[in-house]
Formats: sequence, structure tokens, C-alpha cells
Amino acid sequence: MTDKDYYERYWKNQFGSDQRNKCENFKEDSYRWNEINLQRVLSFCSGMLNGKVLDAGCGDGFFSNQLTFFDEVKDITGIDISEKAIEMALEKYPKNQFRQASLNKIPFENASFDSIAMVEVIEHLIDIDGTLEDLSRVLKPGGLLLITTTDFNWLKAVIIAMFYFEKYFYPTNPHIRFFTKTTLTEVLLAHGFKVIKYSWNGSYLGLMPQGQMVLARKNKD
Repeated sequence: MTDKDYYERYWKNQFGSDQRNKCENFKEDSYRWNEINLQRVLSFCSGMLNGKVLDAGCGDGFFSNQLTFFDEVKDITGIDISEKAIEMALEKYPKNQFRQASLNKIPFENASFDSIAMVEVIEHLIDIDGTLEDLSRVLKPGGLLLITTTDFNWLKAVIIAMFYFEKYFYPTNPHIRFFTKTTLTEVLLAHGFKVIKYSWNGSYLGLMPQGQMVLARKNKD
């Protein structure tokens, strides 16, 4: 089964109920947004994303549509590997632009976009290097990349190992990559991106982050 096959099933809701219950953060990973989390992400990138924007891994287009309300955003295109997700996006937001595409084979010319958003996507990817390489290719020099993802810090690792290992790493969990602040920064740097803004995306009682938000600028060289 290919990545595309998997995410066609994912968006068609063909997982069994038992798998949904065992998959940590299933509701968070689906196309339903928590309003507090949404406003946190929008506030983080407000005034930063601008011009022609690519929403990489747009799902049903909800976040893409939110970005259309930014005055600095003049044009937005969403892409997703799933044809079903794109079908949903076009139905919900017919005024916006969406097309089916793999994130490591993005069907646009070099330096096509001023900004890129990749929200709750990178933890799902098999080919991190290929994706970041292609994102860098289609982003203009000096352009900004927004990434949000989960955070895998040492305290969370200890708690998971002691109490939630099977739940967190259940075989059908769509999260297959896990990032700390350090590893996310390093993999971005390896592909020509420098982190210019970083923040927790929520927290557990203020003790450790639930997730992380990053704005990284592509090198101008």
C-alpha cells in the first residue's frame, strides 16, 4: 500500500473504531480543529506569512481558508496527497485553489511562493528530506516556512515510556516522526532554513509543550 492509498483511507474514515480509540490524538489529527489551538497558530504566524502562499498538506482546506483572511496573503494554493481530501476542500471552499500532489514532488516551478505553511503534517511524512528539499525549491529566497508539529521532550518521553508506550506508538497511529526542538531545528538547517521564531503550541499544566510552532526563513544564497 502506498502513502496515497493510506491517506485516501484516512480521509474516507475507513479506520475501525477500535483503531481510532487506540490512536493517540485521533481527533486532533483529523480535520476537526480546536478553536483555542487554531487561534494560537494564527496568532503565531499573523503578519509573517505573505504574498503567494502554499499550504502543504492542506487536508480539507480549513487552515488554507483561514489564511485568506490575512491582509498580507494575496493568493493561496493548497496541496494534499489525498484525492478525497482535495475533493472535500474544493467542495467546502470553492473560491480557493487546491490540487492533489505529493509533497516531495510539488508540481510548481522554482521560487513560486513567498510563504509556505505545513501545519500538523511533518510528523506524518516518510520522506522528510525529499519534502523539505522540494519545499525549499518552490519557496523564494528569504521566504518563510511555518511548521507546527508535536513535541517530544525528555519529560514526555519518560511519561510515555512508563505509562502510555503502547498507546502512543500503536501500529496504526498516523504519527511516524517525532521531533524535539533541537532535531526540528537541525533538519530545517540542513535544508537551508533558519528558525527565526519558535513557540510552544499549548502545554501540559505549563510544565512541558503539547506541540511546537516554528517559523523558518529560507537562506537567500
